[in-house]
Amino acid sequence: MKRKDGMNRLPILQLKGVSIGYPGLIAVKDVSFEVFPGEFVGVVGPNGSGKSTLLKGILGLRPLLSGTIYVADVPHHARDEFRAKIGYVPQKNKGETQFPVTALEVVLMGLYAQIGWFRRPKREHWEQAAASLKLVGMGDWMHRHFWDLSGGQQQRVIIARALVGKPELLILDEPTSAVDIAAQYEILELLEKLNREAGMTIMVVSHDINEIVHFCDKVLLLDKTVCAFGTASEVLTKENLAKVYGERIFVYDHNGHPHVLVGDFDV
Repeated sequence: MKRKDGMNRLPILQLKGVSIGYPGLIAVKDVSFEVFPGEFVGVVGPNGSGKSTLLKGILGLRPLLSGTIYVADVPHHARDEFRAKIGYVPQKNKGETQFPVTALEVVLMGLYAQIGWFRRPKREHWEQAAASLKLVGMGDWMHRHFWDLSGGQQQRVIIARALVGKPELLILDEPTSAVDIAAQYEILELLEKLNREAGMTIMVVSHDINEIVHFCDKVLLLDKTVCAFGTASEVLTKENLAKVYGERIFVYDHNGHPHVLVGDFDV
């Protein structure tokens, strides 16, 4: 049984006073929080709140203006070692669905940093890619062309690509935004399984609070800085949400979890 309380453990992800952007333009300011091994963390906030920027800053894809980031006690400036500890699923790229390659070859791309761009993959690399596809339930489709797969299947393959290097932290940016409702549920179930059964530490950005609240150990409410961070019941209060989304917020209990509605209500 893995523990969720963070007691007597080092954080897997630690941000201290982090500001991200460019000189003269600060997209995310003075962000500090910690994520412990095995936690499932949801990042929520309005459009333009800096959610994707925060992820890209963690990944080294956006410059830090101040502060420090550690993953498994490795600082962000130790770039190669730091990046190897993170698996990343970006927002779905429409052009990526046109890859003239198989699902297995897409996952193999996640090992190019290990293989080397101009070297042929070895048998163990192909076996790693196949094992990663099986982990996400796509083992039977490994030799299918990526473009022939459904949107949900393609997203599973991209998740397998992020996992193939055996990262300690999996970061996903809007993983369900470009798939249908059935596929959304399947992807979230997969992430929950990876978290609960495989012990994978997961951070997910979502535009839909209610979509991920049932899966989260912690929720980060972001609006260019940390507005609240803690359990869903601690963070998703009317008071906290009104500061970010405005007063037209209603929060009610849904099977033991806070559920959020935006609009005009006669309650």
